[in-house]
Amino acid sequence: MTLDDAVAAVGDGATVALGGVRLHRRPLALTRALAEAGRRDLRVIAFLGSLDVEILLAAGCIAELHSPGVSLDAAGLAPRYRAARQAGEPRFVEWSEGLMLTAIEAATRGVPSVPAWMGLGTDLPRLNPWLREGTDPFEGTPVMHVRALDIDVALLHVPAADQHGNVYVDGDLGADGLLARAARRTFASYEELRPADPLRAAISRLWIEGTIEAPRGAWPCGCHPHYAPDLDAVREAAAV
Repeated sequence: MTLDDAVAAVGDGATVALGGVRLHRRPLALTRALAEAGRRDLRVIAFLGSLDVEILLAAGCIAELHSPGVSLDAAGLAPRYRAARQAGEPRFVEWSEGLMLTAIEAATRGVPSVPAWMGLGTDLPRLNPWLREGTDPFEGTPVMHVRALDIDVALLHVPAADQHGNVYVDGDLGADGLLARAARRTFASYEELRPADPLRAAISRLWIEGTIEAPRGAWPCGCHPHYAPDLDAVREAAAV
């Protein structure tokens, strides 16, 4: 596929999940293409978001952002995210890392909600309508009911893919495996084509609708083992 093919699958108002972890494997080529296409009113899910969220905020694409946090890691604070939080726009939904993973996992199972034991006694249920404290019907103990976080499209960037659509990740997969299974459609850009070795694939082609060749598609964030984050370029790209 091409970047434009993938972006065409994302309509205004869609729920879009962004893969990667902090400054690694952010789907920046896909994110830039989404911003350039002028998409609006997106609900964006970013597990530890970074420069990808900054790009979409700058382009006015986001109506609602779900994340445990957004930063530029060693490159400093995320200025557009900080300004958005201070202004109260777009809407931000607060998550802990564990509870967001639980909500995505509920979506992979096709169930409306699952119980968890994180976040009890905190303000999170007041801030996040996907969370509700309750009681376990068997033990009578407090539980956090976590509503499934449904995803229309997941956008990932990976070091390699093969001709069948299996994708390969060297290092921390983060939430990408869950995102691929939870989303109705998943697209992955990749650095290089690799000979097929399905038993070593990080995510099976069963969960990937299309792959896009995009060398340096995460730059200036990193994509191990091809390149490390360029902190100066990250700061420059995020400068307001």
